Amino acid sequence: MKKTSVLRRTALGLLGAVVWSTAGLASAQTTLERIREQGFIRVGFANEAPFAFANASGKLTGESPAVFEHVMKQLGVKEVDGVLTEWGSLIPGLKAGRFDAIVASMYITPKRCEQIVFAEPTYGVGEALIVKTGNPDGLTRYKDAVASGKKVAFVAGTAEIEHGKLAGMKRQQQMVVPNIAAAVAAVKSGRASAAAFTSLTAKGLADKDGSIVRAEPFTFTHNGKIYKGEGSFGFRPDDTSLRDAVNAELAKFIGTPEHLAMTAEFGFDKSNLPEKTTAQHCAGE
Repeated sequence: MKKTSVLRRTALGLLGAVVWSTAGLASAQTTLERIREQGFIRVGFANEAPFAFANASGKLTGESPAVFEHVMKQLGVKEVDGVLTEWGSLIPGLKAGRFDAIVASMYITPKRCEQIVFAEPTYGVGEALIVKTGNPDGLTRYKDAVASGKKVAFVAGTAEIEHGKLAGMKRQQQMVVPNIAAAVAAVKSGRASAAAFTSLTAKGLADKDGSIVRAEPFTFTHNGKIYKGEGSFGFRPDDTSLRDAVNAELAKFIGTPEHLAMTAEFGFDKSNLPEKTTAQHCAGE
């Protein structure tokens, strides 16, 4: 009996060692290794055309997913599965492990760089306001809202909120809403005189709805600094090997005829190529 008991304890001890060893190996596996092994990666997006959105058939598409899918194929990952997420929940969702990358053409900003790591920029774009047809309140830029005291709708978590503040907008003038649909609804109902978006998003919205128009696009400047938005993919801070692998593929792809042809479908052209590096954006340059 004693011998059996000892053998049993020994066996259990060996089993525990094996389990511990396996767990150690599993914990050492990088995200890049895991997604290659499983053949797919889950990504967060916020349904913002033309950057990242689900089309009529439910397929994830847009500038960011198209470029990301190309990169993933080069890295041996066949599928990219989208997880629809409110814009303001993209970074929390990434950090919580709901998905392994943010693929939403997210602007690279110093504040965001404190929370996640970004790949090199894949595009650059200015801003524009959506207003009612005829622009009854005459708003084309943030300074117009500052001068008139009119309200502007902003989607939670977007860089445009900070730009509005820098332009001098008071807190009560900034109507922060959860998503694009809510921002457009605020304009159409008259609760806000305008809604702030990237110029490409604004164009896409206006093209689909005759009751709203895109005011003249602009590049926001403050104290001589140009705030042209440049965006890319976001990853958890410990996923630098995945970020680095993505960057290596982006360096070979961005600006090529293949890349420009791919993104032309979504309204992008040479004027939308990035001009700065991620390090410059993170440093606030």
